[in-house]
Amino acid sequence: MSEHSVRHARWEHLTTDELYDIVRLRNRVFALEQRVSAEDFDGRDREPDTEHWWSTTGEGSIVGYLRLVRPADAEPHPEGTDAPTRVVGRVATRADHRGRGIAGGLVAAVLDRHGHEPFVLHAQQYVAALYERHGFVRFGAPYDEAGIAHVGMYRPGS
Repeated sequence: MSEHSVRHARWEHLTTDELYDIVRLRNRVFALEQRVSAEDFDGRDREPDTEHWWSTTGEGSIVGYLRLVRPADAEPHPEGTDAPTRVVGRVATRADHRGRGIAGGLVAAVLDRHGHEPFVLHAQQYVAALYERHGFVRFGAPYDEAGIAHVGMYRPGS
């Protein structure tokens, strides 16, 4: 991922161009490619603790993204573990940049900053191995979300 750089910001610090590129990437991946019909904009993007993380090319084009939010009160996690303080979501990589470690680089950057905290995420089952490489473990039974098989994943704080 050496030709890519990782940036992050909260809502109020995103530029109009960054927000546009993030929305465009999320739309391409979730609506156009995966045909997810559920509303992408759930109000969580603008919450004060939400962090937007993205990877850019040398020219500044956004090619990968993830969103870090605070968990809901009843956020599922494995029994006997600490409740998560962060939830990774909306992970997306532009189609022509997949297989280059962009999503993994974003996850690594997030964990470098917040790895002392317990995390949960809801992974599309076919990419769960990506998160396992970063210390996440599967929990619970697989489930369907927006027509795509998902699995809960948890990572304790370090």
